Amino acid sequence: MNENSLFSKSPKGLFDTLLEQARIRLQYGPEFIGDLEKIEVGLTPRHCVYQEASQSLYHYPAQQKTKNKPILLVYSLINRPYIFDLRPGRSLIEFLCQQGYDVYLLDWGDPTPEMGVASLGDFVTGTLDRCVRKVLRLHQIKKLTLLGYCMGASFAALYAGYHPERIERMILLAPILGHDPSGQLQKISAHQTLPADAMTAQRVSGRQLKMFFNAIKPAGMIKKERDFWKNYDQQQFLEHFLPVEKWSNDTPDIPGRAFHELLELLIKQDALKQGRVTLDGKTIQMDAITCPVMAVAAKHDWIIPASTLETCREVLSAADYTPYLLNGGHIGLVVGRSAAGLWQDLLRFLDGEAIVSPLEPETV
Repeated sequence: MNENSLFSKSPKGLFDTLLEQARIRLQYGPEFIGDLEKIEVGLTPRHCVYQEASQSLYHYPAQQKTKNKPILLVYSLINRPYIFDLRPGRSLIEFLCQQGYDVYLLDWGDPTPEMGVASLGDFVTGTLDRCVRKVLRLHQIKKLTLLGYCMGASFAALYAGYHPERIERMILLAPILGHDPSGQLQKISAHQTLPADAMTAQRVSGRQLKMFFNAIKPAGMIKKERDFWKNYDQQQFLEHFLPVEKWSNDTPDIPGRAFHELLELLIKQDALKQGRVTLDGKTIQMDAITCPVMAVAAKHDWIIPASTLETCREVLSAADYTPYLLNGGHIGLVVGRSAAGLWQDLLRFLDGEAIVSPLEPETV
């Protein structure tokens, strides 16, 4: 008998787990495995330095005051930003603080009803701009480093085109800056004809969007279930598995108008390749970005394909550009096996050193 078979495990332990899983899935939904309220994440000490509506700017103080170079992290409107600070030892924020950096995180929070009419400009030239200026004032400096992840990388790049003089360096993790035909999200979005007013004043259900992604790649759900029942009695496995499971299902609703405008501008119109766009009448000049930029993609990321590195090269044509490709998937950039090596290279990039990608982007 296979030693990993369910029937080879403790009958009582299996029965207790079955009962607990039944409770969790009845309470939260059939796609859930972990109890959201019991899984601790985001444990690095922080305090709020600025807030507007549901959006908060958090400061994670440097553990050693060796630098006065703050880093502002910007995450997507999809899922929660604690993926940057999952668990001690698996936290990019903790790592950067240990290296002497003051880290700031823009948390978009849960959108209020009125945020359904908020434009993309409200997020980029509004909230993000005010957060950048707040950090600059706190440190009495003129430039900072901006790090964006997924949709947050799109926001970061757009902001750098809005105020390039305020950005010293920029790191883009799994960025969406244009139409990449090999990406599933891009393929789907490019063929949608949903009118803008259909999403204005709406909040897109985060859970429904998550279920949509699950339906595109059902094999991922099957593998997750298999891995859990194979290892449900292994504490070390659960300590790694459950925080990621919590994050993947912790999906806030998304402001409809801003989400529609982002997909329309970046994917359907592929507008950033033209070098200049406008958001609410404000000029975003991508070819004015000349600072060092490091764009990172994962080889097996089906959401944001590796070809995004070439899109970034085209959009950021005037920047001091470094493409970086590694093995792994979408969240592997911050919590996967390749993350530790990436983090060390991020430090080298922040120090102005030349970076060599683990994989050659041209071969993708």
